[in-house]
Amino acid sequence: MSRPGFTVAGTTPRVWIGWLALTLWLGCWAGINAGPWYLEEPPQDLVSWVNTLRTLGPLLPLVLWPLLSPLLRQPHRLPTLAEGLWIGYALLSLQAALLTGADFPVWYWALAYLGVFAAIDGAFGGVDPLSRAMATNRLVWLLATLLFVWMLFFARDVLLVQGKLGITAHGLVNRADLGRFGPISRSTGMARLAVVPAVVGLVMALERRGLRRLPWAALGLAAMLAIWLLQARQGIFGTAFALGLVAWLSGGRARFVGIAMTVLAGLALLGGLFPQDWLDYVTGFATRGDGMLKLQSMTGRNLIWRAGWRAVEQAPWLGFGPQADRRLIGLNAQNGLLYAALAAGYPGAALYLGGLLWGWVLFVRALLRGYARDGAERLFLLQVGGIMAYLTIRNIPENTAALYSVDLLLHAPLLAYLGTLDRVRGPAWRRARQASARPPWALA
Repeated sequence: MSRPGFTVAGTTPRVWIGWLALTLWLGCWAGINAGPWYLEEPPQDLVSWVNTLRTLGPLLPLVLWPLLSPLLRQPHRLPTLAEGLWIGYALLSLQAALLTGADFPVWYWALAYLGVFAAIDGAFGGVDPLSRAMATNRLVWLLATLLFVWMLFFARDVLLVQGKLGITAHGLVNRADLGRFGPISRSTGMARLAVVPAVVGLVMALERRGLRRLPWAALGLAAMLAIWLLQARQGIFGTAFALGLVAWLSGGRARFVGIAMTVLAGLALLGGLFPQDWLDYVTGFATRGDGMLKLQSMTGRNLIWRAGWRAVEQAPWLGFGPQADRRLIGLNAQNGLLYAALAAGYPGAALYLGGLLWGWVLFVRALLRGYARDGAERLFLLQVGGIMAYLTIRNIPENTAALYSVDLLLHAPLLAYLGTLDRVRGPAWRRARQASARPPWALA
């Protein structure tokens, strides 16, 4: 005899939903560094079948989740505002691709983008959405860390090289070919994955006590060392900003130590206490020998941005669909907002920017209103803020979450978690505030 909430076999639908959500996320991550070019010819052997399945992975949530969720008795959730803005951007991008007559290799990317939000729907829905939102983000962080380690292993023979300033892991200046399995990200692309263990490790090390903080400190320091050796300029500066924000928000001793170290370093720099050779090495290594003057032009990105915004004016209210930067100007747009404008016009760019900014509104609101009710939730919220800070800064020199990418797979669940947190904890906070604002005679 089956009990309420259980299947005939005795397995709760929640268990099956968990496995299905994991499958959908694995499909999304499997599509990284794959693309529609693997679908141009029928697969002939095991490797081609693997690449075909990897390419179809991001589309799997769009097909599988709507079909199976009714069987598992899980209703679809209403996306939060931040998610909805990015979903709207993706739909405008898909519309632009269809109306401009683009082929499947173009609108594939819009469908892959939407597939990420279908995976979020499957992972966050049902009972206790806040716990599932936290668990989903932790799963995504684990997948990102494992992917980073996997990339380091496969690139081990070509990654570390002897540069002008010593040993560097900036050996992969282009995407390396793994043969028939496809390309692997270049070194600067790996740095965005390393920021996850860096932030998670730092937060846990700051908040733990005694020896329990040592493993987390080792994880964070190892990730920061990898980012430094990879010489990804946006990675170095973005990680520094993210970790500084985390230290400040941690408060207490962490904030005091961070301020003290910054002041002492500034005084030592002004007083000439650091050897000039050492300063030249640090500056040169962090900027890959380009110096600060070349960084003012964003290493040539300003020219790309000018060409890109001129291309936007050809269809400012419609756009040209995904990958429009490569089709119109022959280059990577190197900016999230510019990519969004090329893909979906000014309306799409406004939706993309709105989702990005609304995520920060939700984060600040959660901090000020005390939505994190215990130590574990507070730690998690700090980790979310640190990772989101890095991804936000990365929008300036890279396309980031404006297209289907690692950045989107990291950023979209963060927005969904913050929206879910506000949706779950916001009503109780507003009721308490209204009750405290009533005059004494209104309580009688």
